[in-house]
Amino acid sequence: MKKHILITGAGIAGLTAANFLAKQGHTITVIDRSTSFDKAGFLISLKSFGVKIMEELGLTKNLQAASSPSETVHFVETNEDIIRSIDYDKMNKNIERSVLISRGGLHQVLYEAIKNDVHILFDTTISQLEEREDYTNVTLSNGSTLTVDLVIVSEGLRSATRERYFSNAQLEDFNTLYVGGKLKQRHNKQVGVFKVYIDVDRMLSIYPIAQDEIAIQCYIRRSEDIGTLKNNAPSILKNAFGNYNAEVQQLLDSLLDDGLFFIDKMGMVHATNLVNGRVVLLGDAGYCPTALSGMGASLSIYGAKAMAHFIGEYPNDILTACKNYNTLMQPIIEKFQTNAKNNAASFLPKSEADLEKFVESFRNASAIDVQKIMTDPIVLTKEQEDLSKLAISAAAGDV
Repeated sequence: MKKHILITGAGIAGLTAANFLAKQGHTITVIDRSTSFDKAGFLISLKSFGVKIMEELGLTKNLQAASSPSETVHFVETNEDIIRSIDYDKMNKNIERSVLISRGGLHQVLYEAIKNDVHILFDTTISQLEEREDYTNVTLSNGSTLTVDLVIVSEGLRSATRERYFSNAQLEDFNTLYVGGKLKQRHNKQVGVFKVYIDVDRMLSIYPIAQDEIAIQCYIRRSEDIGTLKNNAPSILKNAFGNYNAEVQQLLDSLLDDGLFFIDKMGMVHATNLVNGRVVLLGDAGYCPTALSGMGASLSIYGAKAMAHFIGEYPNDILTACKNYNTLMQPIIEKFQTNAKNNAASFLPKSEADLEKFVESFRNASAIDVQKIMTDPIVLTKEQEDLSKLAISAAAGDV
């Protein structure tokens, strides 16, 4: 029996879920608070199983067309001494090659694939949810009402719906400011060759993604609230990297003056249960592992596939489908959130001693050890990737 499913939040997780669920024949309504989609946005790296799932959706060609080249990354100290250089082809020889793409670009790929098969409402949010035994009544911000079988909440890290209806969910402050953006500017850097500066309490990444475009990402440990950080971001950014070389400072000045950039404070969502009746959390709204995990996008895509898989397995029992989804996701969430904390400790050292220790160990590690460091944390077990084998054990609560 086909269902009417409301997805609130048309980000990566929401649009991936819409793609999978529409293929099953369900009626899908997607709402988003934005007035339209924007192809701009900070860079993300789609890795491992995230790339595989995009292939399952038949979107590999479109994904590659929207991606940016990535060949080599140099991890460096502030004096430009190289800590370690990593060749992406060699690093990913045993797994799917990562895809570097703007968040807006990935949105666009997912949106174009689904826009004619689902009903999308922009500038719309949930005003109220009213649970019944077999359905949920939803009042939208435009005054209209919907009767749906399931509400999927994929509104991102700062989800208002999660805050209202999931008292068990907590947002952990990572005390790290994130600034990511792109700058249209001619340069003489080699496209696809990236530089990542590792420093005490900060990290700066420079990505030449086209002959006339550079992407920049910064992480800075800060404890102030998000409003204060956003209001003071330009001065914080300049002060944090004020002792770097002139080229770096010029790039940051240009980004602040002429670039498109995004500012937020890193956080993690901890939800002991991703399900509340016929309402379920998906993606960053339910288990954001912070950008420091490097797997936020892939984990959102995986969760969307898992949610759709169990709905396909139990089309007449939404509650069981959601229960199995929650059972499956919890240990996977723990894995990637733990990875994020480990990455923060390594790549955002808190002291000169920690920095020196990291530099020495990373510089002297064998090629095999580096590959394990970079790839082991981003893969799932074969059983977790093959959801069909997990359906029975998940139903029994054994995953």
